[in-house]
Amino acid sequence: MTSLGLRRSLVFAVTFFGCFSFCRAQSAGTISGTIYLDATGQPTHGARITLSPLGRTVDSADTGKYEFRNVPAGTYQIVAHSTGLSDERQRIELADGSTQTVDFRLRIAPLRESVTVTATGREESSLELVQSVASLDQSQLPLLSAASLGEVLQNETGVAKRSFGPGSSRPVIRGFDGDRVLILQDGITTGSLSYQSGDHGEPIDVNKLERLEVVRGPATLLYGSSAIGGVVNAISRSDVFHPHAHEGVRGYLTGVGGSNNGLGGGSAGFQFGVKNWEFRASGGGQRTSDYETPLGTVQNSQTRMTQTEGGLGRYGEKGFFSFDYGFTDSRYGIPVSPDEEDPEVADLLLRRHNYRVNTGLKDVG
Repeated sequence: MTSLGLRRSLVFAVTFFGCFSFCRAQSAGTISGTIYLDATGQPTHGARITLSPLGRTVDSADTGKYEFRNVPAGTYQIVAHSTGLSDERQRIELADGSTQTVDFRLRIAPLRESVTVTATGREESSLELVQSVASLDQSQLPLLSAASLGEVLQNETGVAKRSFGPGSSRPVIRGFDGDRVLILQDGITTGSLSYQSGDHGEPIDVNKLERLEVVRGPATLLYGSSAIGGVVNAISRSDVFHPHAHEGVRGYLTGVGGSNNGLGGGSAGFQFGVKNWEFRASGGGQRTSDYETPLGTVQNSQTRMTQTEGGLGRYGEKGFFSFDYGFTDSRYGIPVSPDEEDPEVADLLLRRHNYRVNTGLKDVG
């Protein structure tokens, strides 16, 4: 190595470690508070608190308390979100090494902000985004319950459906179909054949979802050129990817029914967190029979789907690890033409084993 190269290497090393030491010298702050129900003044548990622009989230404990640690100094916006209640936001200035207490009082209200993670890769309010995104939450999805994903989204702006029957419908976004529309479940592709074959459906049970997000426009390039038409992300209630444990027990129970096609279904799940460990399990299913039209019954249009999931995780101060397993068993028919004398009846069987491992480090350095 020449003397000039050696001098340049020394200058780079001194500059790098000097900057590193300066950054480490800045002590991070803490933001904490309590979530209350405005009508009664009682603490509210299970509320989702989002810290923007860092994109960090926590859930309020049984006592209504929450906390963000190791937050750099700066200006932040904190949003408290809970299903069935109004969303509240506050803007704060956090000084270096300081601690701030920010409490929220949520009210029962018919209008709520929607939260999305698909448009930017982290949870943010839809009102803060410039991208075209639609988010359907737990209060809206039961009203749209159907046998498949395309039928649930067909009335959203810019969305239609491609269908070979109720069990195989798939969303068409702004005229794009097939491999130009990316279907995700908790941020990972479903791996189905529906993008290349019209008689295949998506293995997603809408009854088990917390949110269903649809992203259109330039934001879809975040997921590659194959998503140029749009992205649909199904966010499950089990919240399989998060860096912290949820203390205590929480769960859900849903049920749906319909008269025309004999729709019946439901789902249930729970999460149990103790210290650094969390266990979760869920299951559900739905079925439909042949549906009726003014011209008669559409033969072989029945559907059936069951899903079970389970997982555990350990969440420490410096890292986390979780493992989840899911099994899907689905069967649906392809409707036949009533004009055919001897139609060929096709029933498609779909079974999927899904394994997922999440791991990560926190506060590295």
